[in-house]
Amino acid sequence: MTADARYTRGIMGMASAARYLEIPQQTFHRWARGYQHGMPIIHVLDRNAADSPVTFMSLVEAWVLEGLRRAGVRPQRIRPALDVLQKEFGREYVLTSPNLATDGVDVLWDFSRTQQGAGLIQGASGQTIIREIVEDYLQYVTWEGAEPTVLHLRSCEPSKVIVDPQRGFGQPRFGAAGARMIDVAAMLKAGEQPDAVADEYGISESDVRTAARILLGRAS
Repeated sequence: MTADARYTRGIMGMASAARYLEIPQQTFHRWARGYQHGMPIIHVLDRNAADSPVTFMSLVEAWVLEGLRRAGVRPQRIRPALDVLQKEFGREYVLTSPNLATDGVDVLWDFSRTQQGAGLIQGASGQTIIREIVEDYLQYVTWEGAEPTVLHLRSCEPSKVIVDPQRGFGQPRFGAAGARMIDVAAMLKAGEQPDAVADEYGISESDVRTAARILLGRAS
């Protein structure tokens, strides 16, 4: 595992990761550093850094954790549950397990019924609802066996933007071999017109607007 760049190479900072996943930066920082000085929920290379490099696996972890949060699982109470999942699945990166929506939800649900897991799941969230939402989030991950290889960014839809750690140093890009979003945004920031940027990179003006929205916080 240590030789696998998906686990060891930082591809962006926490602020950028939060932006691409449309997660509040403060929330992402809490997940990376832990709640109330506890252990982190997702893996980062340096939990004490102001903007720690985020690996591809960390990005996938945060995406799936966001799905759990939206399904009614409280991240601030999930650390003990992750320890249980790690023992159950026999792997450290349990949030990137393809069977998290099935066996994993069952484990979380049962754990939430114990004294240690009290408050893990919001009262209005049922087991079926959690499973359906997590399954939806996992659909944005491409798998090779039990390992994630590509993350598709839902925040960029209808543009098709992927994070492939084997291409472009893991920077989000339009399609498998298309332009990197940061390069598109850089041209816009320099004052180039959207149509000129689209021509330069062979993408649509809609894609240019996506880069402006995600990375510049504005319409192009």
